[in-house]
Amino acid sequence: MIRKTTQGNAFLSGQLTNYYLTITNGGVNVATNSISYSDCNCHLSSTCVNQFSIYKNDSGNVTLFDVPGLYIGCYVIEALLQSTLQCFYDQNCIDELQVYLTTASPMNATALDPSLSSQYSENSTIENLLNSLMIEEWNSTQIYDRYYDECQPIECTYTIKTRNSIIYIITTMFGIVGGLITVLKLVVPRVVKFIRKKRSRLSPSNIDKTKLKVFCDV
Repeated sequence: MIRKTTQGNAFLSGQLTNYYLTITNGGVNVATNSISYSDCNCHLSSTCVNQFSIYKNDSGNVTLFDVPGLYIGCYVIEALLQSTLQCFYDQNCIDELQVYLTTASPMNATALDPSLSSQYSENSTIENLLNSLMIEEWNSTQIYDRYYDECQPIECTYTIKTRNSIIYIITTMFGIVGGLITVLKLVVPRVVKFIRKKRSRLSPSNIDKTKLKVFCDV
């Protein structure tokens, strides 16, 4: 989100790697001009990159050393994420870098060993390493004793999922059937009695007597 916001708002990099300023009219007007890397313009994309190179001090056009796997671009973070550790697997590359590093104390660095077992390769990008948190393998061993020692919980509850036995299923079915029989014994007689009362009220003999009484009154 921060990277997209930075690109969308065209924030000016502190190293002026995405835009450069042009001052005109005696310092009255300041214009921003986007920088391009390998036919990719920083105004359109924040992921534009070029090979990282070391140039001669008195001339920016004379290349002294191209550092394999490292890039420069519109933003330092974007270029870093696209870079790899290729140079750091090569002792000659590291030694060449130390030649051009102006440090008071020389750095005694040893190249990474490519023969070691790893899920990452020399060409794995820094972004891939960060997405995996630079972890080779997750250890899923569950050590509950350490958990209790570290967390010291006051109370703990747990749930055990098991399959019901055949005896439990049979007894449950008998219980359900027995309950249904009891309910039916209570409900069915009352329903039958209610229906009989309704039918007795509407029997033909009662209807005929009612009609006869009406005719006599007329």
